[in-house]
Formats: sequence, C-alpha cells, structure tokens
Amino acid sequence: MEWKMAREPLMTLATDCLVVLHTQGGESLKGCAREADEALDHRISQLVTEGEVTGRYKEAVLVHNWGKIPAKRLLVLGLGKEEKLTLDRFRNAVAVAARKARGAGVKQLTFGCAKHLNRRWNAADFVQALVEGVELGLYRYRGWKSQDETTDAKTLETVWLSLEEVSNPAYEAGVERGRVFAAATNTARDLANKPANILTPSTLAERASEIADRQGLNVEILEEERLKELNMSALLAVSEASAEPARMIVLSYEGAPESQEVLGLVGKGVTFDSGGIQVKPSRGMEQMKGDMAGAAAVLGAMEAIGSLRPHCNVTAVIPACENMINGNGFRPGDVIRSFSGKTIEIHHTDAEGRLILADGLAYARRLGATSLVDVATLTGAVIVALGHTATGVMANDSEWSAEVKEAARHAGEKVWELPMYEEYEEYIRSEVADMKNEGGSPAGTIQGGMFLKQFVEETPWTHLDIAGTADGQKEDGIHLRGATGAGVRTLTQLALRFGGK
Repeated sequence: MEWKMAREPLMTLATDCLVVLHTQGGESLKGCAREADEALDHRISQLVTEGEVTGRYKEAVLVHNWGKIPAKRLLVLGLGKEEKLTLDRFRNAVAVAARKARGAGVKQLTFGCAKHLNRRWNAADFVQALVEGVELGLYRYRGWKSQDETTDAKTLETVWLSLEEVSNPAYEAGVERGRVFAAATNTARDLANKPANILTPSTLAERASEIADRQGLNVEILEEERLKELNMSALLAVSEASAEPARMIVLSYEGAPESQEVLGLVGKGVTFDSGGIQVKPSRGMEQMKGDMAGAAAVLGAMEAIGSLRPHCNVTAVIPACENMINGNGFRPGDVIRSFSGKTIEIHHTDAEGRLILADGLAYARRLGATSLVDVATLTGAVIVALGHTATGVMANDSEWSAEVKEAARHAGEKVWELPMYEEYEEYIRSEVADMKNEGGSPAGTIQGGMFLKQFVEETPWTHLDIAGTADGQKEDGIHLRGATGAGVRTLTQLALRFGGK
C-alpha cells in the first residue's frame, strides 16, 4: 500500500473515496465534513437531520456525491462523542472506514482530517494512529485455501492524507512509524495464525533468522545438544514428549554500544500445547497453535526495532517447544532443576509456559539484560479476571512497571496491573523443591507471575499475560478474528522510550 500527502484543496481531489470525520452530538458539521457538506448542497446535513448520519463511534456511511465533487464516493466516519475521543478510538474507527471502503471496491482512499482534530495530539502521533488504523484494519490471513475467497480484486492500493497544519517532517515520521508498527504486528499475527504442523519450534527459529538477516540483527539458535550442555532442564522437560526438538532463539540489537543498559524481551514459544499428561479438554484445543503468541510478539517487536533503529540495546530470548504426550513426558510429582539452578516440583503439566520462561528469563539475565519484560499466553485465569480486553501485568519494580504501562498506553494497548503481595507466594511453595509450578485455582494469574519472579532476582521485570488479548473473538476496530499481535506495539514503543527516541 502506498501513502501520499495531498496538499490540493480537498474538494478538488479526484479520488475513489473521500473520508470525512464527524463527531456525535455536535451542533453542526466541522472542518472537512462541513466543507464536503457545502460542496454537496448540504445533503450531509440533511442526512444528519434525518438520523442516517449520527457520528456514532465506528459508524461508516457511504454517501453519493451527486456529481458535485471529483471524488467518486464520500464516506462519513463517526468518531463518537468528542470528549471521549482518544488516539486509540480514532485508530479503531479508521480501521472500520478502511474495511468499508475496501468492501466497496475502493482502490484509492483519501482521508480529510481537519485541524480541530489533529491539534488534539502530537501531529506525528496522529498520523501514526491513522496509518496503523488502515494497515491493521485491512489485515487478512490467507491461510491455505485452494481458492482464496477474499481475492485480490478488492485491495486498497493508495491512501492519500489531506491534513491541515501538519508539517512534512511530522507526516513522514508518523507514516514511517505507523507502517513499521503495523507491519510488525501483522508479522506476529501471521506467525500466531499458522498451524502447528507448519510452524514448529525449528520453523519458528528459521523465521527468527530471516527477520534477523532482513533487519541486521544478531541471531543465535541453541539446539538440543547445546541446551543440554547449558542445563536448560525446564525447557527440555516440557519438550521431552515431542518429536519436534526444542530451540532457544536469541536475537540481539546493538543501537547504543556505549551503554551497559540492555532491554531484555522474553517470549513464550509453545508452538502447540496439548496440556501434557494432564491433557486439555478437546473443545478448543485447535487454538493451542497460538500458544506461541508471546514469541510472535517478541519477534514482531524485534522486526520493528531493527527498522526504526532506536538508540538502545535489546536482547530477545525465545524458548520454543511443543508440550505433547508420550512415555517420556514429564509428570506431576517430578522435580526438575532449571537453568538458574533452582528446583521445581511439577504439580500440573499444563502449567508448562512458566517452566520454559524460567529458563528464558534466567538466560536473558546471563546475556546481560538489565531490564526485563516477558510476554506469554500464560493463564486462562487472566481471561476470567480481565476478559479479552486488557492484558494482565505483574512486576517486581514499580518504576519499571510504570514505564511498561506508559508504553502500552501510548501504543493503544490496554493493560491492567495485578498485585504481587508476598502472601501469594504460599501457592507455589513446595515441600520437596524450591517451588512448585502450580498451586490450585485461586489467584491463578498471579501464581504465574509469582513463579516467574523467582527467576529474575533483582533485575527490574514486568510480566505481560496476553492469554486474553492474543486472540480476537470478533471483528472490532483494528482487530479481526484470530491472532491480534498483542504486545508488539507496546514492546516497540518501550524500546523507543528505552532509547530516548
């Protein structure tokens, strides 16, 4: 898709479709919408009066132009009540408009954005949100159908932006970041949508190497022999019952060689999770191909970091494996020794993600990470607590947690922090090992966080449980059914903040 800036008067543009913005509850049309209304002899005002155009949030109404303007179509996009308008709501509304236009066969789309809206925010952030809305909203996972029902016949080719009082540098910065953030998120979506027979741990490692080569990152893939030498026993225990060998994937970006500070990103890469010997229910198990969405988020973020080149150092660690079932698999009651040296009593084989992350977090520290974030589809309990709207956050350092949450807010990803009181540690206490990996149903999400906390020592660390946000339940704004790429934009924004860019 090509992005262009339009400097000509809006009503002179010969475009397939012109999008103007309208807020709900206002006394009259404003800015570009008012300009279009006047060119159309106030027919939009008439539709407002008749209740066909309300400005309701995400309302997208195609209007005939009656030959009054060069644009072939006009789309009035509702932004909801102006006092509720945020960049995130704007981004999601834009996604709806883009899909509506594509469905109508539009090839060339133009957004008219008046100064009274783009003045609300930093101009580059405003442009970035608009670009992300289009690029994320138009994502399609094509899969392996022999005949693609979506077809390429309906593909948006060019987007023009007619922006009042936005400088060229702000426009260029916004477009660049928007396209990079969206492309990285779509990379993560593609990875998490792939079936487990195609995306194995080894294939995931190959995709990571491709991203590293494309973006100029350093890459190291630890295979099973090396994992055994390093005593990565927690990762290997989970992988033992699978015919697919485990991998530890390491990507690194050095953007500030003079600095000792290193941002460590760790992603859970279980490419299929049967639950182990304590097998999951059969209903919905096909969705367990997405249990590597944390790994996908980290890979997407590293792709974006490689493109944007922030002034910071980043190390990404992805433990990758399958959790399957055979006579070699780990069992409840087993005790394993992790890479850190700490011992773990197994109480549930479906609490496997925290086991591989234990080795991943400890290894990231070994590699020099001074601040850590891990991303994982860790617990079903987080869906009970927060539904599919917000990612669960747990941390051992309030300042670092605040930094991660601010990055999420800026990126437009909703998060909510859960407490990490010492009393919760009783759920993971073991009589025969340093800890156990599961302690029953109470505080299930927090249990996962308390477990992981044991492997970061004093390093500032934040855990993102994306089990509820990694998979879209319905088409809504920038999200479609299937993988969402949750966490990519937060991690990318965090790296930019980490580097002061």
